[in-house]
Amino acid sequence: VTRAKCAGQDATSLTMSIDAETVTITFPQKIPSGSHTLTVHFTGTLNDQMRGLYRSSYTNLKGEEKIMACTQFEATDARRAFPCWDEPSFKATFQLICTIPLIDGSNMVAISNTPVLETQEFIKDGERFKTYTFGETPKMSTYLAALVVGEFDVVSMYSEKTKIQTSVYTMPGKGKQGKFCLETASKALDFLEETYGIKYPLPKSDLLAIPDFASGAMENWGCVTYREAKILTDVGTSLTMKKGIARTVCHELAHQWFGNLTTMEWWNALFLNEGFARFMEFISVNHLFPEWNIWNEFVQSVYTLALGLDAMKTSHPIECTVNHPDEINSIFDAISYAKGASLLRMVSNYLGDDVFIGGIQAYLTKFSYDNAKSGDLWSALGEFSGKDVPGMMVPWTSQTGFPVIHISDDGSTSTERFLASGEKGEGSWPCPIVFQDGEKIILDDSNKSAVEKKIKTLLTDSFFKINAGQNGFFRVNYSVRQWEKLADVMVPGKLSTIDRLGLISDCFALGKAGYIPVTVPLNLVKSFGEIAELDEYVIWQELSEQMRGLASLYKDEPFFPKFQKLMAGMFSKQAELLGWEKKEGENENLGSMRAAVFAALGAADDAGTAQTAQKLFNEYAAGGDAVQADLRQIVYKLALKQDEEGVMRVLMDLYRRTDFPEEQRNLMLTLGQVQNAGLHAEVREWALWSGEVRIQDITYPLSTLGSSNQANSDSAWKYFQNNYDKLLSRFNNMWPAVAAMMSRGGSGGQQKVDEINAFFKVKPVGSAKRRVEQGCEALLLRFGRLERDRKVLEKYLN
Repeated sequence: VTRAKCAGQDATSLTMSIDAETVTITFPQKIPSGSHTLTVHFTGTLNDQMRGLYRSSYTNLKGEEKIMACTQFEATDARRAFPCWDEPSFKATFQLICTIPLIDGSNMVAISNTPVLETQEFIKDGERFKTYTFGETPKMSTYLAALVVGEFDVVSMYSEKTKIQTSVYTMPGKGKQGKFCLETASKALDFLEETYGIKYPLPKSDLLAIPDFASGAMENWGCVTYREAKILTDVGTSLTMKKGIARTVCHELAHQWFGNLTTMEWWNALFLNEGFARFMEFISVNHLFPEWNIWNEFVQSVYTLALGLDAMKTSHPIECTVNHPDEINSIFDAISYAKGASLLRMVSNYLGDDVFIGGIQAYLTKFSYDNAKSGDLWSALGEFSGKDVPGMMVPWTSQTGFPVIHISDDGSTSTERFLASGEKGEGSWPCPIVFQDGEKIILDDSNKSAVEKKIKTLLTDSFFKINAGQNGFFRVNYSVRQWEKLADVMVPGKLSTIDRLGLISDCFALGKAGYIPVTVPLNLVKSFGEIAELDEYVIWQELSEQMRGLASLYKDEPFFPKFQKLMAGMFSKQAELLGWEKKEGENENLGSMRAAVFAALGAADDAGTAQTAQKLFNEYAAGGDAVQADLRQIVYKLALKQDEEGVMRVLMDLYRRTDFPEEQRNLMLTLGQVQNAGLHAEVREWALWSGEVRIQDITYPLSTLGSSNQANSDSAWKYFQNNYDKLLSRFNNMWPAVAAMMSRGGSGGQQKVDEINAFFKVKPVGSAKRRVEQGCEALLLRFGRLERDRKVLEKYLN
């Protein structure tokens, strides 16, 4: 800030506080009460940190490097672009005027939240310029303002229903890759306007692909920005990636009402924005693509992700105190997103979906162009439904964690906080129990006897399961005898897919935490190798993840070959039914299922799987057909396992020859899995310093480089310590991920954790504090499980 004026007075001093991120403006005399205009003159930097107003670079179709400008203001970076009260409750209208240079041969344009009102070209000092004047925005928070300047291809679609034109902007030459996103976005806007019962508040809906972008996407009102990987598709795009793109598009458009029109008052209630958008993205995708059965994937990926993180001592309540920007940034995590969405799904199921949406419409109408607290949402739902929603939901948002419900053989129940360590946890939550017959009872102190009475009527049945539909955000632990009964009905046809999935998830989590022996979940799925028909994708995705997790834990144990034999027996029949080649007319989800099944067989060192993967890779490397999109990552991984250096060189060459984001991601994830210490160091140097890996993408190679084996994990941690300052300088905006991924894994248990804590007492951990703490806890949990279950599992396998 260079100067300021208010009420006819020029400021006498301007005091900047870097730590507080504020400027204090002092005037010679007291400003009288009333309405005034504060005029502030300022300068800024078009930085390269992917926040504030920053520059992004890319190579065009002619091989020329091009620069564009972009904004990313959430959570607290609008202040990096212009002086403002940069808090969500200080809503205002914005009108941007932007002047850009007109360079010969360039088709550069400026895009913002609102349409262009007028443009004016002029010449100054012999150079040509163009000024864009944009329309005034609705009243909104600072973090939603947006400006993008660059050269683009654009594809557009007009909706007769909403009367809104949706446009997708891509780098020149990539317009066709935005068509799937365009169709999804236009139809989603139609659906969301009808669902919310409120007209879309802006005259246009733009979606822009940005080459350098730290997060997945950003919901700027009317001008949504995305990573290229979250918006572009081609003929080789996997179904998994298409689903991810559809989800991201619907997530950001859901924000145009929930978050933009009605905004949380402060960042402590971030879940009001992100949890709701995550929930609505699944409602929208399910409407647009019912054949995907996307709610199954919600349970397998979102719901279980939230349970996993919230089971840790280092978790936090959905609503927690945050003040400094580092604290605010740290809660953009699975608790705000995934747990928030899971709780909204739970309350929607409890009230009924139509009643829930009716309450949401009332809430949005009441707080349009305003701010709200979580209590306002619960009150609106309570008033509309006539039920005590605040009484049920406040304990869920104010406490860390979730309960486990223990059911004894006599039908009695007890609850405690579920902890991944298996220790005794504290807390009390009202749990809406849904039984298989549809009856709903809230399990709390007043209704405990009613729940137990209902359970006792089920004890004589061949089996029973509570939390039908897996809507309740809790785990259920049955007695060993009840788990044995459930094992008999885990084959397809006896339970819904979601209920089978929920039982696998609960049982493995209970076994890993030590609430039950680790052998109980293995017995639950022991019959899966005998299933003689193609099963559901999400079941085998969950089983694959669970078994590969155990394989990673026990891979250095003498009994590991027996465990691999057990794994191979589970997955071989489904692999035989699937085959490696896609069949004409097959269910789309089977491509994803192939990847899950063959990944498990790869971890089991199945010889046939390894040979086929090597054959497919060799044919592709020699110029043959590309590997099927869903199978690329597992084929690359298994080929690397058999010839590390040779395959690594081929993978690096493939990386340099492709500009498609999904393929680049597959290659980076695979390259990080090299085991040889020398090759590991070479890949690490390439990923961090070559400039070939965009800063935004560094998490892909680091996620595997930091945990490929114990020796390499220790090496990554030592490298991090020796290069701390250099890493912090380069990866400042990706610091939480970089610090956490390079300090996890390895050997030493408590000794390693003590070493990490000692290091960060000397060097600031900054915004990575929570991620590093969670990594340390995960490290201790891993070593604790290994010691506790080693002999039990060895005896079981023998």
